[in-house]
Amino acid sequence: MKAQRPLLTFSVVSGATVHTVVEHRHREIMDLVEQTYRLHGDGRTTNPPSYFLRFPDRPRDRIIALPAALGGKEPLSGLKWISSFPGNLDSGVPRASAVLILNDAATGYPFACLESSIISAARTAASAAVAARRLTRPGKLPLRLGFIGAGLISRYVHEYLSATELEFAEIGVYDIEESYARSRAAQLRATHSEVTVHETAEQLIRSSDLVVLATTAAEPYLHDPAWFVHHPLVLNLSLRDLDPAVILGSVNIVDDVEHALQANTSVHLTEQRTGDRSFLHGTLYDVMTGRFDVPADRTVVFSPFGLGVLDLALGYFIHQHAVEGGLVVEVPGFFHDTDRIHPPRGAAPRSSEPRPLRPLKLAPGARDRAVLRSQSNPVPVDATGRVFDAVRARAGKQPELVAFVEDANIIAYGPFFERVLEVRALLAATGCGAGDVVACIGPRTSDTAALFVALEDLGALYLPVDPDWPSTRVGDVLRRSGSRFVVEYGRQASAGRLSVRTLDPGADGPAVPGAGEGDPRYVIFTSGSTGRPKGAVVDQTGLMNHLWAKVHDLGLTADDAVAFTAPLVFDISVWQMLAPLLVGGSVVVFPHDVMLFPRRILRTLERQEVTVAEMVPTLVTALVQEAERSKGSRPLPRLRRLISTGEELVPSLAERVLSALPHTSLLNAYGPTECSDDVTHHVVTGADLSRTRLPVGRPVAGATLYVLVHDAETGTWDAADAGRAGELFVGGRPVGHGYVGDAAATSEAFFRDTLDPRSPTGRLYRTGDLARIDEDGVHYLGRTDRQVKVGGVRIELGEVEAVLSRHTWVESCAVSVSDDTGRPELVVHYVASEELPVDELRKHLAASLPADMVPKRWVHLAALPLTGNGKVDHRSLQGGRDRAATS
Repeated sequence: MKAQRPLLTFSVVSGATVHTVVEHRHREIMDLVEQTYRLHGDGRTTNPPSYFLRFPDRPRDRIIALPAALGGKEPLSGLKWISSFPGNLDSGVPRASAVLILNDAATGYPFACLESSIISAARTAASAAVAARRLTRPGKLPLRLGFIGAGLISRYVHEYLSATELEFAEIGVYDIEESYARSRAAQLRATHSEVTVHETAEQLIRSSDLVVLATTAAEPYLHDPAWFVHHPLVLNLSLRDLDPAVILGSVNIVDDVEHALQANTSVHLTEQRTGDRSFLHGTLYDVMTGRFDVPADRTVVFSPFGLGVLDLALGYFIHQHAVEGGLVVEVPGFFHDTDRIHPPRGAAPRSSEPRPLRPLKLAPGARDRAVLRSQSNPVPVDATGRVFDAVRARAGKQPELVAFVEDANIIAYGPFFERVLEVRALLAATGCGAGDVVACIGPRTSDTAALFVALEDLGALYLPVDPDWPSTRVGDVLRRSGSRFVVEYGRQASAGRLSVRTLDPGADGPAVPGAGEGDPRYVIFTSGSTGRPKGAVVDQTGLMNHLWAKVHDLGLTADDAVAFTAPLVFDISVWQMLAPLLVGGSVVVFPHDVMLFPRRILRTLERQEVTVAEMVPTLVTALVQEAERSKGSRPLPRLRRLISTGEELVPSLAERVLSALPHTSLLNAYGPTECSDDVTHHVVTGADLSRTRLPVGRPVAGATLYVLVHDAETGTWDAADAGRAGELFVGGRPVGHGYVGDAAATSEAFFRDTLDPRSPTGRLYRTGDLARIDEDGVHYLGRTDRQVKVGGVRIELGEVEAVLSRHTWVESCAVSVSDDTGRPELVVHYVASEELPVDELRKHLAASLPADMVPKRWVHLAALPLTGNGKVDHRSLQGGRDRAATS
């Protein structure tokens, strides 16, 4: 294998994108800042002195260079370049501007440039909030918050303080420009009833327990220690406001001693006056680690000069999220003539082998507890075979048996296998072989299955690509997957014929991650909650295990006709087109135009005598509505199994299904793409309908499920107590290999299985879902990233949705969080069959939920926005804010 050369790319992240990423992530950023302070205190950073570029003819203007490097698990270096030109204000231009350059630790090459003014503001505010949290004295919670300075930093600090556990009864504002203070006070009154504009700085300080100094002062103007006689906590963010007399009468905490004592800051001036540093009591790291206890009877001043490592850590955090969300602007060809040295000199070749998975760190005794409380399925299935072999055998024995139904076209197993061989020959002739990723672009047809089975025999990886994706997204997926071939078929191909073209992925292409049993077989790019897809890799063992688990749990036989309805980029499409082929059943292909109209779906299900169908709850709702409208004959008489997956199935919808289709068995299924699709099944019964949330059931064959809880202090995981909530982990055969070309994302979600030494894959997948396990199996409790904090109360949005969905007239609903008023608020978006007073819906929620979980803002929609897979598009719900009715 050739050595993989570094991929030298460069991207730009705009200020608007930075704002998008940091918005609503206050707690995450505060935790990141605290972690970085700990890294710095432990000596695992490099933070040399800042360099000041000054101009002799303009002494007020300066540009500062802050180089820095981070150690730890993901080493990184970079440079913040920030200017301060006070005269800009006279022209209506902000005083400060900044950019941040991120450099790859291995090659030294810069890989991104970020607009950094918001990064500066956010890390300053986050460090202030961390300091306020750490320096607040026991028994002396600050109730009165005061801001001197009413600009951007003041606003950001207020946002971050609001995200802490601190709550303030009064807020004061003072600014040398009174109009600024009054404007800021008006904004604060939207969320706080007691806001005062003070006439003097002295008045504000004497009226505050926590004072935030956020000005552009060039020299001290707060001279009198008597103003601080009540011993407030002072966050000296603007560095030069305090006279040395105040500093000498206080307990002084800094972020870094050497950095704070420069540039004529208040503490630097104090050092110059006294000739020593004895007035400094320690760093914030000393407080965090218990090396210094904050006294309750002294004024405490925190003076952070601003460490470049904080900007670096936050910048990298933002860049990662921007990449995942597809929000970066790539600069092709930024590095010119990078092949001038080839092969690389002076170093060992860089391996394209994937990183080994890190072990899941367990608390003492956690393994035994986790195994005891886990759930698995002892049903044996043979995961060693291939779909290719099953189709070949069926075509040899029963060539006339129906394999696919496409409208009026019937394709038997014999002709279907001939098509598989034809496609295989075409692919092989172009050089396609084992390990190649092949992008397949076309509609849902029998050719889709023929392509998959042909690729399986060649040992290549199937990658479905949506023909309706924007070209930029298609290009991104092809590049990141390392696709060597693109197959176009159906209306995408010229003259309707299947065609193959070759791509050059460069070097050896991205490494397919993971190790263990099974060769990689297909890649599906999942959008997730961030918007930018990740390429989940499923192997042959996981594929076959899932197909046979579906056969077993659904009781599939040669008599079954399975609906092929899913978009090809949705993981359930794989089993829909392949599982029936293992047992001689038939696949009924639903064309795209049929899936646009519920009535056509119902008619096609009836006409083609479909026996098994799986859909997302949105489509299940539409199908039931059509079934309820049916007059006379029983709707869908041949449908014996209906499976709901992809989103939470609520009891009210399940009740409608059982009522409208009493002869049909309803299954609630759950599973992530990363684990070969569904990992649990639950047959819904009448007894389930009284629950607030339905179980998702017991594991499929070969899967082991654990519910674990994380201890932030020790960084370890332990088993959740029986019946208690925790985060769901999946082990066993279904667990995929990780994400193609994305080692960082793989490392975040996939772990070496330290719970089961006999695991066939040796891998554990962290789902990011909350769950609990009891005698009924697994209960899905929502996404961890859908837990929000509103008014100091942690709320799981799915719980509110589950209760609201039980209202008779609510057809569908989704809950989001809006902060357009300056304070986070719950917003309900709902679809109802009748015009309903909002008060009635609110009373319905209040009967089951605490008052803090009952939203005050409601948006009535004709339909919820959906993703291409038919799931609720929660990001699009923000567009409904302006129509929200508020009580």
